[in-house]
Amino acid sequence: MEYPYIIIDNDPQAIEAIHLSMEKQHNFACVGITSNEENGLDLILERRPSLVFINIELPGKQCNKILFSIMGEMKNYLDTLPEFVVLAKTSEYAIDGIRNNVLDYILKPLDLRTLRRCLLRFQKKAADQLVSTLCFKSYGDYKFIQAEDVLYLKADNNTTDIVLSDEKVVRAFKTLKAFQDALPSNFMRIHNSYIVNMDHISRIHFGKSKCTFKNTSDWVPFSKSYRGNVEIIRDSLSNRSLMIV
Repeated sequence: MEYPYIIIDNDPQAIEAIHLSMEKQHNFACVGITSNEENGLDLILERRPSLVFINIELPGKQCNKILFSIMGEMKNYLDTLPEFVVLAKTSEYAIDGIRNNVLDYILKPLDLRTLRRCLLRFQKKAADQLVSTLCFKSYGDYKFIQAEDVLYLKADNNTTDIVLSDEKVVRAFKTLKAFQDALPSNFMRIHNSYIVNMDHISRIHFGKSKCTFKNTSDWVPFSKSYRGNVEIIRDSLSNRSLMIV
């Protein structure tokens, strides 16, 4: 999938840094550059970018008003807004950016590593929003499964068994590694042989090194080498729960 982006900035060095960060990202395409806020709004409405880099310190308006005026205007015309990356020389407006759910707030001069990490964060977020159905293809056979119905995936040599919440099992002729790199962020590898859907986990037993699932007697082990991932799952679920100790 290709993600169009635009740049709203009057800083040639920042524009060049953004283009350099895109060199190895073949699924991004620049569809417009402008140094003017009003032209930027027109570009967004015309080109419908997925990502917008914007200098919040453009001249002509109070700095913190530029982004907010553009976002406010777009809500009148678009159902889905692009992700915004704010560019600035100081962190003065970072809190305002957080309040407006910007993807990132990057200080100038722009660092290529920081930009690349920002792009990876965008791609991960976009993938999570898009993936609701999994399609498994084997020759002419296509199987479609709702991602939310998957309890866990189990490696079986060069194939993978996908275990569903209704206890059905679907076999895919791919390795577990192939799924690890493609699944949404709520799927986490906890063992050389297992990837789990953390949304279905009902218990994590660190003493016995195993996870159990809601509405089933199934359980899967986790290994020491993936304990860090299990701790991430624990923390994520704990943050959504009322903790009683």
